[in-house]
Amino acid sequence: MGLAWGVGFYLSRYLFEKFNLDSRPLLPMFIGVFVTSWVGAKVFFLLFSSQHKVYQYLYADSFWLGGGFVFYGGLIFGITFYFIYSLWLKKFPFNQSKLLAPGLVFGHAVGRVGCFFTGCCFGSQCDLPWAVHMHGEWIHPVQLYEAFGLFVIGYLTLKWINRGKDNLYVITHYLLFYSVLRFVVEHFRGDIVRGVHWMDFSTSQMISVAIFCAAITAIISQRIRSK
Repeated sequence: MGLAWGVGFYLSRYLFEKFNLDSRPLLPMFIGVFVTSWVGAKVFFLLFSSQHKVYQYLYADSFWLGGGFVFYGGLIFGITFYFIYSLWLKKFPFNQSKLLAPGLVFGHAVGRVGCFFTGCCFGSQCDLPWAVHMHGEWIHPVQLYEAFGLFVIGYLTLKWINRGKDNLYVITHYLLFYSVLRFVVEHFRGDIVRGVHWMDFSTSQMISVAIFCAAITAIISQRIRSK
């Protein structure tokens, strides 16, 4: 977890320095995002993954300071804080938002590798040659599937930034590609704790559909305005 956040921060700072921008506002913003996304990831876990143990987790210090996260909860809470901090309070230059995307994606990828080593967010039964033995059976290394996809998306965000793409392009395309990746990867998940609902869709798959639709709408609107 520490390595993932470290990668996110230092990659963001590197990009600010690369483009000769002031990186000093980055640290306080980063701390705010860290705290709010941590809380958001925990809140979503309580809402969608804790099942009948919600009150047991709610009052346990080991839960709030330890494992049990939902990425989309952290993303939604973190982005909400960022919008307030940047657009309303004017504490961070919003026009530099795209420089934060690679740090977010590569940090997330490192975090998924951590999930693999921890054994959480594990996959369903698998007979393929690359199956891994975990929790007493051979399963999909689904954490590495997502990590690989995130490394690809991270590379693309760097490519878009170097090509001079604007904030909206970088952010919407990141959300578009990640929502597709997450929706597909969830199909190979084997942990029931993530929450399975209507038509066997998980909570993250339903959120992925909503984010995909929002990203597509934003991309189409942007192209219409540009014409």
